[in-house]
Parts: sequence; structure tokens; C-alpha cells
Amino acid sequence: MIDVLIRILPSGHKEVVQTLDPSRIKPRLTAAIRKALKEGKSLGDKEVKARYIRDLKPMGKIRSRAAGLMGYLKISGSRNLIKRFRVTPSTRPPHRPLGGLFVQIVRGQGGMLPHAFIGKGDVWERTGRERHKIHRLTTVSLPGGWGRVSAKVEEAIARHLEKNLSTIM
Repeated sequence: MIDVLIRILPSGHKEVVQTLDPSRIKPRLTAAIRKALKEGKSLGDKEVKARYIRDLKPMGKIRSRAAGLMGYLKISGSRNLIKRFRVTPSTRPPHRPLGGLFVQIVRGQGGMLPHAFIGKGDVWERTGRERHKIHRLTTVSLPGGWGRVSAKVEEAIARHLEKNLSTIM
């Protein structure tokens, strides 16, 4: 089966622009989608690296898939431990520092966690009265980091897809 693109001229005449063979155009469209997803993925990685102190990529997985005439980016990962980011002091001091721990996750931002302490290699915080309940502190995950830059990534994918499709046609 061959599709024909017809352009109607202002004078009312019809002009055959191009004949498209679906068996030849489908792999090209899939390749265009794959290329656009790759560009969006690299832009997203760059934006996340620019925002956060540490690279979040080793802490999760990013998969892109283009099959048929569809494509998607799948970003997965669990919440990360605060210890992987910038914590001052970085090791357990002999006495608890006044004011707590200084933590920086996002570039140019940071703050004190007054009830936090370092124990067994992680950052913990008391939730109840003294010597009672404690919990491990976690922070942003890879999907959460990508959520901050998803609008830019979607625009980049759309722009690259339009550019790649125009070269195919």
C-alpha cells in the first residue's frame, strides 16, 4: 500500500507532492522518535546535574523506548540518603555540634537540621522524646529530580521530533 500526499494549488489544480511507502516510512519515524528521546534524555541529565550537588544518575535508571510510532522515557529510582550529598560534619564527631548538621542538596541552597545526627554511616533524626524514636533521613529521588526539569525536557523532545520529522518528509 502506498500513500500519496496531494497539495491543492490556489488555482484549484492538484499536485502530487510525494508518495510514501509505509514499509519504508515507519522505520524512519521510529528512528526519529528514538533520536528525539535521546536528545531529551541528555538534556534532562544535564539539567539535573546542574541543579543538584551530586549526580542522581547512579541512584536510579532512565530508559527510553521507541516502538512502532510511540516512545517514552521511563525514570525510576528510590529516595536517596542525605549522606550521599553534602553534610557537615561528614563523620560522626565526638560531641554533637551545636545547631545540628548543615546539609546541602541543591546547588546554592542549604540549611541546618537541628535535631539530626550521624550514626552508623547515615544521617538520622529524633522524632520523639530524647532517646526514643529515630528515623533515617532521605531526600530527592531520580524521578523527583527529573520532575523539576520535565517541562524543558518535553519542549526539547517536541522540538527535536519536529526537526527530525521535517528531514524525513
